[in-house]
Amino acid sequence: MNFFERMKQLTGVSLNNVQKQAVRFHEGPLLLLASPGSGKTTTLNMKIGYLMLVKKVPAKRILAITFSKASARDMEERFEQFFGRLTNERVAFSTIHSFAYKVVREYFYKNQIDYTLIEGNVSENLHKKVILRNLFSEQVKQAPTEDEMDELVTYISFVKNRMVATDEALKKVNCSIGSAAKIFRAYEDFKKQNAQHVLLDFDDMLTYCLDILQRDAEIRTKYQHLYEYVLTDESQDNSVVQHEIVTILAAPQNNLCVVADDDQSIFMWRGADVTKLLSFQQIYPNGKVLTMAQNYRSTPEIVDTANTFIKRNRNRYDKKMFTENPKGEPIIIHNMRRYDLQLNYVVQEIQKSPNPKEVVVLYRNNASAIRLIDLLEKKDIPFYMKDVDVKFFKHWIVEDILNFMRLSYNDRRADILEKIYTKMNAYIKKAQMQVLLRDGEDTSCFDRLQKNTHAPYQEQALRKAKKNIQKMNTLPPDEAIQLIRRDLGYDKTLKNRAEHLGFNEENLLSIVSQLEHIAEGLPTLEAFAKRLKELEEIMKTSRFNKNENVATLSTMHSSKGLEFDTVYMLDLVDGVIPSKDDVKAYKAGDVEKMEEAVRLFYVGMTRARKHLELLTYNQKDEETTRPSAFLEDIKKILLGEEVGELQLSDVVEKSENKRPKEIITNKKFQKKVVRELPKDAIQQQQDLQRGLKVLHQVYDLGYIKKVTDDEIEIVFDHYGSKKFMVDYCLTNGMLRFAEGISQT
Repeated sequence: MNFFERMKQLTGVSLNNVQKQAVRFHEGPLLLLASPGSGKTTTLNMKIGYLMLVKKVPAKRILAITFSKASARDMEERFEQFFGRLTNERVAFSTIHSFAYKVVREYFYKNQIDYTLIEGNVSENLHKKVILRNLFSEQVKQAPTEDEMDELVTYISFVKNRMVATDEALKKVNCSIGSAAKIFRAYEDFKKQNAQHVLLDFDDMLTYCLDILQRDAEIRTKYQHLYEYVLTDESQDNSVVQHEIVTILAAPQNNLCVVADDDQSIFMWRGADVTKLLSFQQIYPNGKVLTMAQNYRSTPEIVDTANTFIKRNRNRYDKKMFTENPKGEPIIIHNMRRYDLQLNYVVQEIQKSPNPKEVVVLYRNNASAIRLIDLLEKKDIPFYMKDVDVKFFKHWIVEDILNFMRLSYNDRRADILEKIYTKMNAYIKKAQMQVLLRDGEDTSCFDRLQKNTHAPYQEQALRKAKKNIQKMNTLPPDEAIQLIRRDLGYDKTLKNRAEHLGFNEENLLSIVSQLEHIAEGLPTLEAFAKRLKELEEIMKTSRFNKNENVATLSTMHSSKGLEFDTVYMLDLVDGVIPSKDDVKAYKAGDVEKMEEAVRLFYVGMTRARKHLELLTYNQKDEETTRPSAFLEDIKKILLGEEVGELQLSDVVEKSENKRPKEIITNKKFQKKVVRELPKDAIQQQQDLQRGLKVLHQVYDLGYIKKVTDDEIEIVFDHYGSKKFMVDYCLTNGMLRFAEGISQT
């Protein structure tokens, strides 16, 4: 009995021909391109088992490197499940950071160098963010916002992972913080000021490790001899420095197995570099490339559409994902009138789901989750949130709004006014604020300021500000926020700051709008502040629902590696995906960001096993939006139109000049979906008359506004006007007669 027959008998795993080739290949470099749902983790584990059981390679001579701790645990558990009873040896499953840290510790011990970690669970006084915050303040002469801190940390991680070295190159890395390069240099100098006691952050583990392997022949040779075989998973996520470490480790035998999918490389902002994968055959001329293109996860409708969509990218390996799974449901695109209708629909669908654990809601940015979470909690629907991020509640805009409200309770509080006086149209000068803080009087700040001004315009502004601040205390919180935005000039402040400091104006205003929506229906300002605390706590505690029968909420980035029966992709509008920065970079001749946005959309689609719904809308708050340019291409694919090799110029042109026509359903597959129709389903076209009240399977009650030979327009009570193809509705029993009087 050969290895594969034995594994099938013991584990139930049956490999296809390409997977078997990958398992058998053991001499020299191998790039294994693994499409979504192609069984890469199983194949990688089988390869390790083959090396140990057939080629008799000791476990200690094999190093399996993964991208994250979760992936390492998953691989280790899967290996134990397959081979635990066949061998007592254990393979080293490690993240690249864990391995690098091991090398760095050994080198420091050998050279008697002390070190201190400044990231993770470390001293508050000597923490990476504290150091950077101080250096920022020194350079910029003011404290950084949380947004600026996040951008600075991302910038530093990027330049180190991409091995950006020269000052000129540093300045070319995109960052809205003008002093970022200087702060980076100061940060590096600060950590190395004592040569015998260095400070280390997580990125330093990688850069030090590479430097040690390049310069210390003894340590390099030790690890090259120790690991006869090196296997890396999720290699499309590796940064330049990580690729270099792996390249050195695998030498000189180069028994290297790189498992990756260039179409799922979505972490460029963390330093990931897909070009290293695309150059594999130049780096290893004798290397072999195999493609695992068979998808075991999804229906043909999802696989075929995703496969055609990803072809828009130029910088990729040419491959065709396919599946032998049975045909399933059509992909659905919803173009809703308003943003809130999108949320209402998704929440209703989660409520109706017989198995919420098999439902995931995906979005590009964590900010998209706030209003969704608010609505889920109000409907008493539990959920699990992957990678909880509560930065929204710590944002300076949230704090500003709360400070305005605090001041309305006691306008004698100069300490509160100090935090927001530059963000309202009262023309208060810094020197006036300093006097106010010192005078110690217990009267209204605005009255005290009026005494010390001789400018009529400021006196008038102060009287108006006082009146608005006091009025705010009598208003429900959503109206209070509107007053802050309009009458106190906060929106104007945000627009000015966006213009002068390089912030994204749309994102800033969106935060205030989200707060306004959270405030709707709440009776008092205290209730609003309490609600924010509740939502933050709900997000934090949602992690305890991980193994419960609840829906999952996730960013598209965090969803990679996951799969669900049903996937809802939200906020598919231009400006979100692709983002304005994606389009701007492309216009400047940089295609990387746009291609990564395409890959991110592709990753989201391929999380679905059976049911995929893509949601967009035409208006969010007061802003008119356009459905994502990517949806135009998906619609063409679904309708069976010729798309061909898509060009990125199409995306830019469409996102700026065209408003996509709303079409819902998948014409290409609609007649292939066989289902038992409801007994009262409308099946004859002559029954579809203007004004008829109908019940739709998805959108519930509505009336027919217009009918042609091919298309029907229905106005729904809760979802507005939508257009469908007549043939699809009749064939699939989507409509039923509703009791009541016809509309005209």
